[in-house]
Amino acid sequence: MKQIAVLFSGQGSQYAGMGKQLHDRHDGVKKLFAYASDILGMDMARLCFEAKIDELSRTENTQPALLLCSVAAYRSFRSVTGLTPAYLAGHSLGELSALVCAGALSFEDGLQLARLRGLAMSRCSVAGGMGMSAVTKVDRSVVEELLPTIDGFGSEIVAANFNAPSQVVLSGTLAGLERAGESLKKLGANIIPLKVSGPFHSPYMRHAAEELAAGLAAVTINPCQIPVVANVTARPHGDGEAIVDALVRQLTSPVLWSDTLQYLQGQGVEVYIEAGPRDVLKRLVQSNIPDASAYAVDTQGDVESIQVALSADIRSAKDWPGVVAKCMAIAVCTPNSNWNEAEYQQGVIEPYRELKALQDQLEQIMADPDSTQVKRALQLLSRIFTTKGTPPEEMRMRYLQLAEGLLDKAPIGDYLADVSAN
Repeated sequence: MKQIAVLFSGQGSQYAGMGKQLHDRHDGVKKLFAYASDILGMDMARLCFEAKIDELSRTENTQPALLLCSVAAYRSFRSVTGLTPAYLAGHSLGELSALVCAGALSFEDGLQLARLRGLAMSRCSVAGGMGMSAVTKVDRSVVEELLPTIDGFGSEIVAANFNAPSQVVLSGTLAGLERAGESLKKLGANIIPLKVSGPFHSPYMRHAAEELAAGLAAVTINPCQIPVVANVTARPHGDGEAIVDALVRQLTSPVLWSDTLQYLQGQGVEVYIEAGPRDVLKRLVQSNIPDASAYAVDTQGDVESIQVALSADIRSAKDWPGVVAKCMAIAVCTPNSNWNEAEYQQGVIEPYRELKALQDQLEQIMADPDSTQVKRALQLLSRIFTTKGTPPEEMRMRYLQLAEGLLDKAPIGDYLADVSAN
């Protein structure tokens, strides 16, 4: 199967009407929007579909709205294809979306953290006289060599995003940006002032970083079920403490997006899918890795192209619809002949709880299980059979009931062979 990375959009990708196509097409997305509205106490469908762009683009609104639309896009991709990506990564705010989809943060916590993050960043931007600008048409190395020579470097002016070999975003005071811009123009650079509300990813966001740290201290962070590449290191996140540290540092540190894409390419990623509004990250992939296959879930033509490009992988991923739920049903209806309470707890109750947790996870992301998840489900079912003292002949019958035409598919076929041999 092809190695896939899913990328999550950052601030600046928003537009009036974002997410509406997915909302109208998928009942699960409608429920997600309604749930998000309950969590935040605001009508997210109205904000995303009907509000004027000025209201949507207020940082405290943009960030939770982007997270919602990005998670919806990811779950729709999983639902349509059944595929599990090898890696996730998000640009700035998109890193929170990636961590939600990787299971490190609950959707509820991720949404509330996005709102908190947006409010905190807005408060840091009130002073005015600050902003961001994009530098293009010169190599990144030129910008990195020049910046330390600019008066106020490290305080009034910093590099905020390394997006592509010839695209660096600067952040700081308008005076600092002007000084840097004039010097860079002499070296052939093009300077583009950005329409943003503040100097993001700079030391001016330190109070926002403190507020985000407090918010993160109040939530549970779980291990990532899929590796998520961090903005500040361009390497996968570590444990919960490392995740908190990386998210907090991200607000005052540059986004190493070009480095992130280079890392993913080095890990063998062949296909890049942008989950979120527009196709900004798709285009950055094409700038960084010209021969990469890159698609955006928000682009209808790309949705069709994804299904064509990954058709063989999608067919393989769809081999296992409903298998985990069937394992749960079979576990319940299989008679028990073991009345040792401790053994029953360890060999039946605990495996069943793990099966239920796996099924809940699949329902949450609207996806069928992949082969690794199927293998784990079958291991748990086998453990339940053994503990209950299920006779071999009945086990064979139960596996046949489970397979229903999938006997040629490993690992079910392998398990049936093992049972037959015993």
